[in-house]
Order: sequence, then structure tokens, then C-alpha cells
Amino acid sequence: MRRLGGLFPEIVSVRNLWRGWRDFRQGKRRRPSVREFEVDAQRQVFRLRRALIRGTYTPGEFRLVGIQEPKRRLISAAPVRDRVVHHAVHRVLAPRLDRSLIDTTFACLPGRGSHRAIVHFLSALRRFRHVLLLDIRHYFLSIDREILLELMGRQIKDQDLLRLLARIAESGDGIYQRPRVAEFLGLPPGFPPPGCGLPIGNLTSQWWGNHYLSGVDHFIKRELKIPAYQRYMDDLALFADSASRLEEARGQIQEWLREHRHLRLKRPNAAVRRTTAPFTYLGYRVTQAGIRPTSKFLQRMQARVMELVLQGDIDKLERSVASCRGLLTFPTGL
Repeated sequence: MRRLGGLFPEIVSVRNLWRGWRDFRQGKRRRPSVREFEVDAQRQVFRLRRALIRGTYTPGEFRLVGIQEPKRRLISAAPVRDRVVHHAVHRVLAPRLDRSLIDTTFACLPGRGSHRAIVHFLSALRRFRHVLLLDIRHYFLSIDREILLELMGRQIKDQDLLRLLARIAESGDGIYQRPRVAEFLGLPPGFPPPGCGLPIGNLTSQWWGNHYLSGVDHFIKRELKIPAYQRYMDDLALFADSASRLEEARGQIQEWLREHRHLRLKRPNAAVRRTTAPFTYLGYRVTQAGIRPTSKFLQRMQARVMELVLQGDIDKLERSVASCRGLLTFPTGL
């Protein structure tokens, strides 16, 4: 792939920054921080552009929010101006760099998403005898930023842009080393090591998280030649008729992740399973007979709707109900 250059001026153009602002504010205009930015949005965008061009742009402090469901996670919310930058960067880079991703990676990509991932998973269950499910231990906390930026540098030669990407990637440095954060997440002493970790909550973090594992996708499909494979962020699913073939692939994938991405599997000895068994995948119970939400998934959705009813937030309630309907609806004939 030819390295891309000359993208920084396009990213920091007034038009692109303004569109980044408009993309970000969708569904968030009631938030106080968004209202405050919107009052003087035009001046804010021009001020942000000057800082980016002069190289004086510095990301602000994150607002940290701990959540317990569906699992314990730390959400790091960047200030509005930083999230405008994230959207502006994503608008320009994603259409160009996403072309390198395989067709069966489904997270954070237009026209894909969890629904298509689950339908593809069901289709593979019906076609093959065995499946191997793998996921990464503490994935976002374990991403090595030096490797990430090297991967970006293989595709981008614009030095101004690479400096901006480094500034964004390093903006969450030290978050996971804070004692209260480590205690909340139950992290072992000394983890994550220096130079590792992306804040969960940034658009750029989600996008980078998808690209960071693109190499293992190509390794599995091109070198291991697994008959069917898909990934949703750090959840990997491999399908084959031969159980021994998947068991051999498990060790090879583990070694590739360790050597090339400094990552570890959550379950290094994950069992190869028959596809006739029931599976929980992305919040749904999937069997060869079809797809339905898990009881925990339904309980979380109900609790969210009831919370918004009590708050009287009609806008959020309408969006949540529409989202619930979408999550519960799959194409007929499955």
C-alpha cells in the first residue's frame, strides 16, 4: 500500500473541523458541555484550527466514569474540543485506511456492526462442525502505543499528521496507573506497563483498536488459511470442520499476538467446541436454530428504559426505544 501524504491540511480545514463538530454533536446537544461549545462554535472551531496549524494543540483532561454493566469498565470522556478533533481525523483517515481491513471484521465500520457480525456467526455455525472463540486479555489497556503509531506510519508519511496522532494517542497516558482506577478495574501491580493503553470512550481509540488487530486477521486468513473467520474488535471466531486444525491455529495465533502486538489471550487454552452447542455472542444467544437476546441483555435494556422514564428525558427515551427495537430485530429467515 502506498503511504499517504498531504492529509493534514485537509484534516485541519475549517470545513472538515466544522463537519467534525456536527458529527460529534448529534444526539448530544442537551449536554451542558456541548451547549457551552455551541454558543460560540464558530470561534471555537477557528481557535482550534489555529492551534492545530501552529502545533500548539494540547488535549485536555479526561472525565472518568466507571460503569459496572455489562462488565466493569472505565469510560474516559475527552473535552468537546478534543472530540471534535477526533471526528475530524476520523472523517479523513477512515475512508482511506479502512480499505486494508478484511471483509469479516465488523466493529466501528459503516454498514457492518454487531447485527451483521451475529448473522455471519450464525451462518458459519451452520456450515462448519467446530468453532474456536478467542479474546484478548485487557485489550485496550494492553495496546502498545509505539507499535500503534508505527502501524500508522506504515500507511501515512505526513509528519504533521503523525505528530497529531501521537498527541491524541498519548493523551490518556497515566490514566490506568492511577491507584483508584487500578483498584476499580482490579488491575495487577505494574499493569499496564508504561507506553501501553488507550482510553475507552474516544472515537479514535475504537477505530485504532480495530486496526491494531488487522494484522492478525490477515495472518489467520492468508497464512493459516482457516476456512471461516470473523472478528468484532478483540473477539475472534474461527470455524473449521477439523478440531485439530483449530487447536493448532490457537497456538500460532497466540505466538503471533505476543511477538507482533505484545498481547495475550484471555484464555490461552480456550476449547474448540462443536457448533451444535449454544453460544453467547455479542449479547445474544446463538444456536444453529437461530438468534435471540440473552436474559441479561433484556434486563439491561429494560433497566435503561425505566431509568429514562423516571428522569423524564423524552429525547433519550425515544432514541433508546428505537435502539432497543433495532437490537431485537433480525432479518427473517434466519
